[in-house]
Amino acid sequence: MRRQHVDYTKRVVELKRLQREARLYVGIPKRAKEGERFPVLYMHDGSNLFSDEESFSGVSWGLIEAYRDFPDLPRVIVVGLECAQGAERLEEYSGFPISHPELESYTPKPVGGKGGLYLDTIVSEIKPVIDRKYPTLPGSEYTGMAGASMGGVVTHYAALTRGEVFSRFGCLSGAFFLSERDVLQATEKADLSRVRRFFLSVGTRETAVGDEDEYVRANRALYTALSQKLDPERLRFTLVEGGIHHESEWAKLIPSVIRFLFSDIENSRIPGRP
Repeated sequence: MRRQHVDYTKRVVELKRLQREARLYVGIPKRAKEGERFPVLYMHDGSNLFSDEESFSGVSWGLIEAYRDFPDLPRVIVVGLECAQGAERLEEYSGFPISHPELESYTPKPVGGKGGLYLDTIVSEIKPVIDRKYPTLPGSEYTGMAGASMGGVVTHYAALTRGEVFSRFGCLSGAFFLSERDVLQATEKADLSRVRRFFLSVGTRETAVGDEDEYVRANRALYTALSQKLDPERLRFTLVEGGIHHESEWAKLIPSVIRFLFSDIENSRIPGRP
């Protein structure tokens, strides 16, 4: 099978709602046929996705390598928005107030709760540009979101609140324990009927803010809550033995995430594809 080729571009965009600038990264599959259009996966912490040199940890998610090494992956456009700096990242990536003893030395004030504003930015400021400039399939049934750590937290919040725009979600190493009660209560109350696929994973050796027991407990609890809402074929939970809280681990998982989230589209007829 021929190896896939993916290029990515980056540019600085102004985010009016968030009152900041950010780099916007877009990974674009090479079109096999004239007029071919693609599903879209929106991701967080955009500088960590494609290039080791730009990644916070010095190791990227390896999306270029994923498509090089796994030619059977569903072909999607990947859009990554650079995160805010410092405590503002926590603000934007949480739909609920968050708290933890380890955060007190990092930021003395309560944080969290701007997740809705951040998602509005993607929906109203970023997505229209992507759909205008690139060969996308813009409907919610073809549009997903994925992220890790706090990026996983805000992805879950999108599943709760933006089902009219996104229907496929990937939450890796989500720090759900930071607002666990709100997360679980909101999940139990939410209408998730429009969710087509939900991928949830956590490692057994996660440490960042919080420890491995908190990560595993909270993700297991969320999986239980989601299981009450989603049929087994729409929900996958992966417990990664020995998995740590790092881009190198998420790079290992991203092929499975893309395959699970979008394989049903690849196997069906896509409007606009010859």
